[in-house]
Amino acid sequence: MNIDFKLLERTLAEHKVYDAWQYVESLNETLEYMDMSYNLINKVYEHRKNILESTKNEIMELALKEGIASFRKDHLDKTNLNIAGYVVDDVAFLQKNSIEFFHYARLSTDVLFQIVNAALLGDESYDVTDRMLLRNVLSKVNNNFTTIYQQLSTIKNDNEFKYLSAFDNYIKHIKTILITVKNSFMVGNTNEFYINQFVYKDVFYDRTEALGKIKEINDYVIKTIGNILQEVIQQVPNCLDNSQRIQQIKFKMQFQNNKSKIDFLAFFIEVENELSELPNEIKIYPLIIKPNNEIYSFDFRFEKIFIKKLNSSSDRDEIIGCADLKNGLETNEIYRVFEVKAASMADYLQYMADFKKTDHQITMNFYAMEGEIVAYDNGK
Repeated sequence: MNIDFKLLERTLAEHKVYDAWQYVESLNETLEYMDMSYNLINKVYEHRKNILESTKNEIMELALKEGIASFRKDHLDKTNLNIAGYVVDDVAFLQKNSIEFFHYARLSTDVLFQIVNAALLGDESYDVTDRMLLRNVLSKVNNNFTTIYQQLSTIKNDNEFKYLSAFDNYIKHIKTILITVKNSFMVGNTNEFYINQFVYKDVFYDRTEALGKIKEINDYVIKTIGNILQEVIQQVPNCLDNSQRIQQIKFKMQFQNNKSKIDFLAFFIEVENELSELPNEIKIYPLIIKPNNEIYSFDFRFEKIFIKKLNSSSDRDEIIGCADLKNGLETNEIYRVFEVKAASMADYLQYMADFKKTDHQITMNFYAMEGEIVAYDNGK
């Protein structure tokens, strides 16, 4: 797959849809599992045929040499796999990995829709648990991202995707093993590795040679995902809505050198002049792209941010508002929702006073924000 994932990550970060990156990482993981299953299937089946052939030759040579030879069950067991001391029936291994291959291939296509949902729809994206995610995403991109819409619509009608989806659903819901592995030993010339026929939702799928079908699906998934991700990179700048999202957060922290306790820690968003420059709700995820293209970010698990006016005539007028966490910390939000309201320097001073009265467990990535750290000695 010819995708520049570094470019994709930076593009998502620059356009404030970095929540899509978690799905790209999941996609890479499922594709890795798919590839692992694909290679194991091919190598283990080749190993099986080679072992059976070499064992047959050994028995034939013994018969020619001694005039008689026999074969036992342990001859057939030579095809079994020894994995870290655990002996695995190679036929069961092939069946298991074939099922897993289709499952991870299907997962990869599902995750692709989540990437499009988060990266291109932004704050208009659908919840990832939405059972109608595919249909809803298609509907939303229809009028805004023509090429992506055509690509995603094509997937639904592709024979490869129909087979992939039907196989995975059949295995999950009907739960019968569709894989047959059968090879001749000593007599005959049978080498069968088939996916058996099945019916899913009134559609008949014929018996097919497993290695060929698995390669077909593997190539299809890789090509399809590559094409769509390439278009996603091009279209991220046209994200439907990221206007509520803020990644540039500043902080100020003060602590005493010979004590572990922090005096105070405060976070800030800067506006030019007025609180009205911000919407009533904002979505926060601290993130910085360094000059070397390294991206630093973290889950912002704090409940208050102060809003500073850059063009204030005095320090007293500097604080003009604050934003309070809306939905609590135990959510799946990457960009956490805060409600904006008016506040003053008096509110900020009260916040600092209250901060000192309680102990705080601070977890943050200092590389993801600009800020000021004040350390002092108490004079003793």
